[in-house]
Amino acid sequence: MKLLPTAAVFLGLLGACASSPPDHFYVLTAQPPTGGATQTTPAVQATLKVSLPSLVDRAEMVLNTSADAVTVLEHERWAAPLIDLMTQTLAQDIERRRGDLLVGHNVSRSSAPAIKITVDMVQVWMRRGARASIETHWRILDTRNGKEVAGGDIFTAPLGQEGYATVAQALSQCIAKLADRLAEQMPRTE
Repeated sequence: MKLLPTAAVFLGLLGACASSPPDHFYVLTAQPPTGGATQTTPAVQATLKVSLPSLVDRAEMVLNTSADAVTVLEHERWAAPLIDLMTQTLAQDIERRRGDLLVGHNVSRSSAPAIKITVDMVQVWMRRGARASIETHWRILDTRNGKEVAGGDIFTAPLGQEGYATVAQALSQCIAKLADRLAEQMPRTE
């Protein structure tokens, strides 16, 4: 039996589709506070704005393979835009550390937030078998008195070889360390 060229191409494509690896999706998770924060009723609204380098702000995980090379993992993906996952996780981490704040949730238009937090993720670096790190700069503005705190640091967490879920976990730990620092530097609401 002789196959027509079109049928042969179709069967080849069908076979290629059937053998492609499945996609895996990952999320970031808020981490418990290291010092045991006191929970109170949220009294002060805060806004949070986070920016990411375009290199990592994509659906696929991006891992560093050397100081000047990366690999984009086509089938290891974030379940939502990475900027959204990082902003949401950082907001939850701050709230867990500062029970007197409500960060980025339902800030009413009629009243300005008391605290404005801006975080610039200058660099996000992840390498399996090594570590994950985020280099950040931040500004915290207390709109009630105009006082501003600015800072920056690098936060790291170990990243094992086993599975890509460890990448998400290590990045979550880096964000939690950033939240610890921000919570320390934010003005008290009493």
